[in-house]
Amino acid sequence: MTDRRRFAGLVLGVALVVAGCTGATTTSPVASAPASAGSDQAAAEQYCTDQGGMLVDRVATWNTNADQSQWLQLAGRQRFCEFEMGAGDETTRISVDLVTLYSEEPTLAGVAYLSKVKPTLPPQPSANPATYNCQEGLGGSASFGNGAAGGGWVDTSQPVFVVMDMCAFEDMSAIDAFGILYYADGTVRGADLATKMRYKPGPGNRLPAIFGN
Repeated sequence: MTDRRRFAGLVLGVALVVAGCTGATTTSPVASAPASAGSDQAAAEQYCTDQGGMLVDRVATWNTNADQSQWLQLAGRQRFCEFEMGAGDETTRISVDLVTLYSEEPTLAGVAYLSKVKPTLPPQPSANPATYNCQEGLGGSASFGNGAAGGGWVDTSQPVFVVMDMCAFEDMSAIDAFGILYYADGTVRGADLATKMRYKPGPGNRLPAIFGN
């Protein structure tokens, strides 16, 4: 079992906790960084913007495959660092948790991204390939429940990237599931996080063999 306390000073929480049994979408505001995050949180946020990223507060939300009026906000709140590249219809974005971006130590999300593991694709063409690869190929989690309702990390103030499909890991690190999928196939979305993350592989550019690399 991974020691979750290792990153507790920065992480705002990736755990997806269903809020009650109501069917209505709540409108509670995104929580700001907790006081316990202290200077490390501020330093991570500053590092994000210094690297050209944007700080985006997102809410874990179930049922995003339905009309927005039927979305259900969950208790999960997290601030991500997000990068964009391109213009117009060619714009792409990648989202990553602040710990993975700022820490000089590895996270599962960071190593998964850098490892460029060959994608594991779903047998059903209709299935979400990024979610499937996250879960079956990398051992992460991107599902909201066990049905087809869908879900994601939402910021309704975003003009385009309202919902991000995050791949979350046991150490509470998280990274855009589509970003990992494309990067493993040689395509950069948003930014090459290998040039943004403070964590660097060891001698000989060797990564920990977490994902069989």
